Amino acid sequence: MSSPGRVLWGPDHVSVMALTVAAAALIAGRRRLRPELDRRGRLGVASLLLGNELVGWGWAAAHGSVRIPLQFCDLAMFLTVWALGSLRPRVCELAYFWGLAGSVQAILTPDLQRGFPDYWWVKFFLGHCGVVLSVTYLALTNRIAATPQSVWRVFGLTNIYAVAAGIVNACWHTNYGYLAHKPAQPSLLDYFGPWPYYILAMEAAALASFFLYYAPLAMARRRRSA
Repeated sequence: MSSPGRVLWGPDHVSVMALTVAAAALIAGRRRLRPELDRRGRLGVASLLLGNELVGWGWAAAHGSVRIPLQFCDLAMFLTVWALGSLRPRVCELAYFWGLAGSVQAILTPDLQRGFPDYWWVKFFLGHCGVVLSVTYLALTNRIAATPQSVWRVFGLTNIYAVAAGIVNACWHTNYGYLAHKPAQPSLLDYFGPWPYYILAMEAAALASFFLYYAPLAMARRRRSA
């Protein structure tokens, strides 16, 4: 079956966003699960996310290309899988901030050329929406003990990623982190000015988003302490 060209905020795009919001609301309403069901659910979703990525590698290889998972959202996905399986506090913390900061923006402005039912459309939204829902669940079940210092720690790690991605881009002419040029599809970066100035705007936007996603955690902690 052929796939139509992707239309930003088209019916398929709006539908998958609506389903993600509905799933998040369902998670919020049923977040208190029995320990065994919680464990099986976390491991099942982790397996789904990892399997989705591995199938993508195989699909790309079968079509003559090699995918290196070094984009920001790729790392957020691996962190989310690790967090779901281990519940290690620092891993959950980083997965939460990176997962929301990267995947929410990707869902809103996906860098895709074709729409549903193209394989890469399905793979993209399954992975990114899965990450958002997973870290939302971790937050709602109090697995993320973030503090204001967490925001700066995550921001520092984000800059370490940016430096590493910039070196890889310079050596192999890649575009990890969209640091070499903006995505081909419309995105928030279009409003941040030309290269390299938009990278500075990305820094400010990343820090602002980390504080934004920290806010509900802080409010929830205040309510529990009260």
